[in-house]
Amino acid sequence: MADATEEDLAALASACDQATFGVDQKDVLDESYRKAGKMDLTKFASRLDIVASGLIDTISPDILQGQGEDGEKTLRAELYKLNVYGPGSFFKGHKDTPRGETMIGSLVVVFPTTHTGGALTLEHGGTTWTFDSVAELAATQGPGFAYVAFYSDVTHAVEHVVSGYRVTLTYNLFLVDNTARTPSKRIIPAPEKTLEDSLRALLGDPLFLPKGGFLAYGLTHQYPILPPPEVKYKFVGGRRQREVPPNRLGPILHMLKGGDARVRTVSERVGLTTHVKILYDTGEIDDEAGRDVLADDVLNTAQINEEYDTDLTQEIARMGMVLDRREGRTQELKEKHKKKWVTKITDTNRVRSEYLAYGNEASIGYIYGNAALFVEVPAAGEGIRA
Repeated sequence: MADATEEDLAALASACDQATFGVDQKDVLDESYRKAGKMDLTKFASRLDIVASGLIDTISPDILQGQGEDGEKTLRAELYKLNVYGPGSFFKGHKDTPRGETMIGSLVVVFPTTHTGGALTLEHGGTTWTFDSVAELAATQGPGFAYVAFYSDVTHAVEHVVSGYRVTLTYNLFLVDNTARTPSKRIIPAPEKTLEDSLRALLGDPLFLPKGGFLAYGLTHQYPILPPPEVKYKFVGGRRQREVPPNRLGPILHMLKGGDARVRTVSERVGLTTHVKILYDTGEIDDEAGRDVLADDVLNTAQINEEYDTDLTQEIARMGMVLDRREGRTQELKEKHKKKWVTKITDTNRVRSEYLAYGNEASIGYIYGNAALFVEVPAAGEGIRA
């Protein structure tokens, strides 16, 4: 590819289809948002071996940070597309469409073709980075390529290509169980050691959550949370009862990324149990008797009617665990299951449940929840706090 002429690259570009992008699980063609060429796997072959070249081993420590103690997780890379960005091509800010529940990120390999422009800008959590493949390639001694790997929920954009052709291969990265390699003890990074020391000190303090409770962490990355499950009923003792669906948030616990994964790993290392749960604030419905309700899944409240004889907040509370209860406009807290936020809750994994509301006429009302990481702390004198 380094020896390709301008004519060769122009021919490659002309052989490509117009590149689309994903919106609501559909492929959309809009050259005001993305102008580029694409080639599907069935139309090209690549001799680049990212495993034999050591590229996967190079990016794994960063992508897999926090993923357990003994290398039980690894990356599987799946070649996805070849893209060609010619003069005037670009791709506005976007997030990659997940290609499966275990997809954790993307790897982009940029070939050493002569071009200007086309830098990749990345943004997450208010921080922005720029990956200038032209500069990276210019600094390469001898033949080589430029590459960048990032999590799936990182917003990224390809800036306008000014001249030449930017040719890339994109790989989807999946988080899988490590069955092919011999596990090796990893070195604990300094941030994890600091968190571990702090947790152990708190657990040794009998005044810290003496009756037990939760440490709550707002998730910094986005995860695939399914819509509410179907409501099913069963008969017990001749009475119909709502079935409790399986916890569909459980698998997300082992899909956590970056700092989220590190918190889970450290917490489990000191003996604490971790959960990904959704926190609902029913004060959005009734500010006089609002409750913080912790749920194992997105609540299906569609069959709850907000009628005069129905306490909607109580019905929602029955579907989860009440953490804090507020009674009256004084918002006084009555401790039941105490929680302490370590990092602020975020709207990164915000969900919505609907219910039938009544006012002057029937309408659809909504209650919102946010997924977060909850670390269960036993009462003083119990378990690991003994």
